[in-house]
Amino acid sequence: MRVVLHVGLPKTGTTYLQALLAGQRESLRSGGVVYPFVRPGAMFEGAVEVRGSAAKFGLDPARVQGTWQAVCDRARTFLEQEGGSTALLSHEVLAGATPDQVRRALAPLAGLEVHVVVTARDLGRQAVAHWQEEVKLGSSVSFAELEHSQLRCDSGRDAGPDEGGRRPHFWHAQDFADALRRWTDPLPEGRGHLVLAPPPGAPRELLWQRFAQACGIDPALVDPGAEVAANPSLGAEQVALLRAVNREVERLGARGRGLDAAQRHRLVKRGYAEGVLAARPGRPARAPAGLADVLGPPARRWLEEVVAQGHGVHGDPGDLDPVLAGPGEPGPDVAPPAGEDPVAVARDLVGASGPSRSWRPWRGRGGPSGR
Repeated sequence: MRVVLHVGLPKTGTTYLQALLAGQRESLRSGGVVYPFVRPGAMFEGAVEVRGSAAKFGLDPARVQGTWQAVCDRARTFLEQEGGSTALLSHEVLAGATPDQVRRALAPLAGLEVHVVVTARDLGRQAVAHWQEEVKLGSSVSFAELEHSQLRCDSGRDAGPDEGGRRPHFWHAQDFADALRRWTDPLPEGRGHLVLAPPPGAPRELLWQRFAQACGIDPALVDPGAEVAANPSLGAEQVALLRAVNREVERLGARGRGLDAAQRHRLVKRGYAEGVLAARPGRPARAPAGLADVLGPPARRWLEEVVAQGHGVHGDPGDLDPVLAGPGEPGPDVAPPAGEDPVAVARDLVGASGPSRSWRPWRGRGGPSGR
């Protein structure tokens, strides 16, 4: 009776994997595998409860309370009472859990054989994805500013803390060796697994095959080519526009007309960034080639640490080589698309923040649509 905790990392194909698991639950059950269902969004809310981050995501703490226990109880029931062999729990919010949070998360699974899977991707694509995600959540920093404040500030645990006494968020979020250490320290040896995301252009199903191998389940239980929702990324121009919109939203907030965390998540991240901008064509942003010496060595050191700790590695180590911009290719920081008005967008978003109002995308470039 095995429980597999897939704890991230963020932006490593987690949305694709979770969509496969959720969309093909019955096929998994036929093979003795459960992806526990308690209610829509319960896996996310359970992870938020473990991390104590309800406020960050604009959630009511009372709503998430007890959710992790409920998800674990459902997994235990399937294994102990329904004859199942494997339960899979997955959410990338879990990746950054502290040692105390890890111990509390493992407590409801006492007596079961718990394994931990961490998915990782090359730090070139991760740097751009990390930057985009911060912009989706309200940041207006440029990639150059992120490079200065985070990427070049601490490229490993042995490089020392930044001025605030803590690692920059990027390095803490991407250190897959550290994530495996924190999650497997309370477990017997041999319970950690690292899955490497394939490089650009590789068949999408290759990630599923590596993941299924790490989880110890038959990959044929799931159709990896099924249509599933993706976590949308933005083109470089769209990120530039969103940064400008975020600046205007902050300016309105300084005047007492801003958005709280829940409104920002619903309107700016989900509605505008992922619902409107992600649908527009745009040139992908790539990390500058000059970051090769910053982003390459840490991943190699972490991989050596993972192997030394006895964790299983699923994938080609070369897939961790950073994917960077080519010679002459523009950097991530560009001007917003011509004809866009970030001031009008920000006012439109803030104006839609009332409880009975919703925001709809612009009909065109000239101005906001009706609400």
